[in-house]
Amino acid sequence: MSTFNRHLAAAVVAVLLIGAGAFLPRLLASRETVREIRVTARGMAFHVEDVAGLNPSVLLSAGEQVRLTFRNDDRGMIHDFAIPEWGVRTGNLEFGVQKSIVFEVPRSGSGAAYQCTPHSAMMSGRILIDR
Repeated sequence: MSTFNRHLAAAVVAVLLIGAGAFLPRLLASRETVREIRVTARGMAFHVEDVAGLNPSVLLSAGEQVRLTFRNDDRGMIHDFAIPEWGVRTGNLEFGVQKSIVFEVPRSGSGAAYQCTPHSAMMSGRILIDR
């Protein structure tokens, strides 16, 4: 292989490595794990899949991506799921309807309240942030 070809090959490899270095963080970020949480409104209370109790406290990790799927199983009632402090809202849902929202847990703060906006006196709980 001639000197010119060796230099050309080295230049191509360098460009490929630089390009990979620029796009690798984006590629890894797009493959981040998204935590799935299912919440149901039933009997004028929130039920969180795999968490005992009504309107339970939910532990999330700082900076994690969450896909929250909210379903209204309360016949004749309109409910939503909101974390007002974080600007997270599903909007009002009628019986039998579900909606998924994706959000990132803040890296600062100790947690926030979640609620059903129309029925916050009965349907509210806490989100705690694990650091």
